[in-house]
Amino acid sequence: MVYFQLLTAVAVATLAYAQTDGLDKDIQTLYERRVESAVAQSGATAELVQSYMSTIQEDGTWKDVNYTTGCDARRANWPASIHWTRILAMSAAYYGAPGAEEYAKSSELRGIISRAMEYWFANDFSTIGNGACLDGGGLAGDLCPCGTPGLWNTNWYSNVILVPRPAGAACLLLRDDLTSTELGNCTQMTARSDAVFYRDILPSYTAGANTLEISSIAIACALLENNRTGNITRLDGVFDRVHRELVTHDEDRVDGVKPDGSFHQHIGIIYNGNYGAVFSRNMAAFEIQSLNTRFQADEASRDVLGLLLGGTQWMVFSDPSRKKHFWDYTVIPRFISFAIADNQPSSGLGALDPNYRTLGDAWNQTQIQRFVRDLEPVPTSVNAGPLVGNRMFWNSDYMVHRTEDTITTLKLISNRTKTSECVNTQNPYGFHLSDGVMYQYSTGAEYQDMWATLDWNLAPGSTTDYNVTILDCSKTATFGIDPYAGGVSSGDAGIAAMKYLNPQTQQFSFRKAWLFFSDNVQHVLVNGVVSNSTAPVYSNLDQRLHKGPIYIDDNEITSGNHSGVSSLWHSGTGYVFPKAQETEIWLNAGEKTGEWKSIGTSTQPAYTTDMFAASIVHDSCNLDSPIEYSIFPATSSNEQFKTKASENTPSTIINDGTVSAAIDSKGHLMGAAFWTEGGGSVPVSAMGLTVHVDRPVVLMIKRVDEQSCEVHLADPAHGSGIVKVRLEKLSKGYRHKHRRNDRRQLGHAAGEFYVGARHHHRSELETTNNDVLLEFELPDGGMAGSGVTKVFNCKWA
Repeated sequence: MVYFQLLTAVAVATLAYAQTDGLDKDIQTLYERRVESAVAQSGATAELVQSYMSTIQEDGTWKDVNYTTGCDARRANWPASIHWTRILAMSAAYYGAPGAEEYAKSSELRGIISRAMEYWFANDFSTIGNGACLDGGGLAGDLCPCGTPGLWNTNWYSNVILVPRPAGAACLLLRDDLTSTELGNCTQMTARSDAVFYRDILPSYTAGANTLEISSIAIACALLENNRTGNITRLDGVFDRVHRELVTHDEDRVDGVKPDGSFHQHIGIIYNGNYGAVFSRNMAAFEIQSLNTRFQADEASRDVLGLLLGGTQWMVFSDPSRKKHFWDYTVIPRFISFAIADNQPSSGLGALDPNYRTLGDAWNQTQIQRFVRDLEPVPTSVNAGPLVGNRMFWNSDYMVHRTEDTITTLKLISNRTKTSECVNTQNPYGFHLSDGVMYQYSTGAEYQDMWATLDWNLAPGSTTDYNVTILDCSKTATFGIDPYAGGVSSGDAGIAAMKYLNPQTQQFSFRKAWLFFSDNVQHVLVNGVVSNSTAPVYSNLDQRLHKGPIYIDDNEITSGNHSGVSSLWHSGTGYVFPKAQETEIWLNAGEKTGEWKSIGTSTQPAYTTDMFAASIVHDSCNLDSPIEYSIFPATSSNEQFKTKASENTPSTIINDGTVSAAIDSKGHLMGAAFWTEGGGSVPVSAMGLTVHVDRPVVLMIKRVDEQSCEVHLADPAHGSGIVKVRLEKLSKGYRHKHRRNDRRQLGHAAGEFYVGARHHHRSELETTNNDVLLEFELPDGGMAGSGVTKVFNCKWA
């Protein structure tokens, strides 16, 4: 018995030793990978390090760094943080960074690093001020009022992330050489960032990308603790917190990765291009560093990162002339206030993080692998990959349509999402940036560096009562009012629709539908405009950089109001308007001067650029009269545009308060937005049927082949339950009698486009007993608003 107990004790001790040995190896592996990452991100070169060494002052500061602190300091990109980016570069050189090897273990460099660190530690707000300055500085009634001594900023981000991030990395690089005082200060600076997660009431900023940023700092802290051996309790807690973020957040108004592949930050704002990019980059770094250790992500978490990168890829366009990829301006909301020269998200994606390739291959995760495959090469067209098709991001009221030659993005607003945001004075006039804003990319240069000269009352693609809404930083971020905003994709085509009520004034409303057809033709339907002001109402076609001639009905024009317009073309994009609509176009083109500082914190100088804006002028005496127009992107000339328009212009079937519907030029694809609670009906003679629905949904009917058709359906208001669709077969006589009216005939007589009759109205139809009844169960939870599809036999159509 004693012998057995002895064997058991030995076995337990052996197991404990093995577990401890494995744990130590995991911590050491994590440390080595973190250090490698810190070196790579430091930007250290021999030239830089030499310049920092030669210019540092006796007190440990640099003369060219602005150390203004407290309430007088700039909130965005606090200049004093540069102090730590320089320490990080010098620490990497001391560690032996490639390109700066001559400074490895240099005692002179180490002394300078100590001097710079000592200055900050001696003047840290926790040392000579108040710990409340971490995220309460300058707030009325808080413990860190203006004038509190120490190095701190009124922007929590500077104190919690911006400074501790490079500080933690530098401390890790110097870990084995830190003095006890330096180690204590390094640990304190990083630990207080992590401490925000242990408050009884979590700060509102502890979500999404910020969670990962702070957790990265916490890992640096953990690797410094226990006299540099590592704190396994903190490490386990941090990675558990990180992986709780690597999930899809189904609820509306909750930040993080959404089920549709979009990313939200600041509650209800799509932000794949800034916070989402930081989130995915940091997450990839976490997973590379923890690969094959106890800290690594499980399979479900890996798929969420793939979902995010797969969705993000749709939001990227390219500019071959610059040999760069850029974020769609919708997904970098307030960062459009920066010039390309500012090296902010508006400057492009930059070099692709090599961690994505390593991780995609290690996990065999196909979405990550495709992200790398398509975006790693230097772009040769606006559509890298190319990634072709239509995708609705139902959690974000956002649609993307991609062809081989173009990328079009559309941003709507509902009571689930916000207009935009203004933070740190950035983007004060961006209220309208979700009002059905559409960006058309054919070259990738259409909108670059134009934002300081933009007329913010005419956001590209929006419908607006001009200059009625107050555009001010304090009013930029507002949730929408109506739940109806969304769309559905058929794979290569899509329809989106929105009921709009201005959430600030609540005095302007309309209904609008956008159809994206597979032949790279788009169709827009507007109706139900109500304005309680005397301001002019415009449907803005576009506002972008002016490049080349502008043609209205074959006549080269520059500016002014033009009546009875049938067509407009400028810089690769053409528009067709029905003759019966007697469209009035307001056109403005010419040089404008703007100042970047007027829309944010950019320090770039004032500039002058050539701008183009064109809008449909709604009839002030008949605002509720419906309007429509077709868009032809990527037409290289006015002549090519006219030729394509004569053959491929879609036809409107109905555009009223019950339904807005149109069909493509071949009669193979029909899209409809039903507006009323009871649904409605649409006769589609080209397909030989009438569509009846019992709820306000959007749908597309697509002919796949001679026998099969598909119905794609979604509820823009994110309702649940059953939707019934009845496809009623039309009599053969009705079909042949009316078929020609489903096509638009375009001619060029007298330099004018001729448009034949196209509108249909409901009538009593002769039917048969061959109706098809389809029932769709709408998704719920985080999938509410997403599309559902059914196939039916349409050989008779």
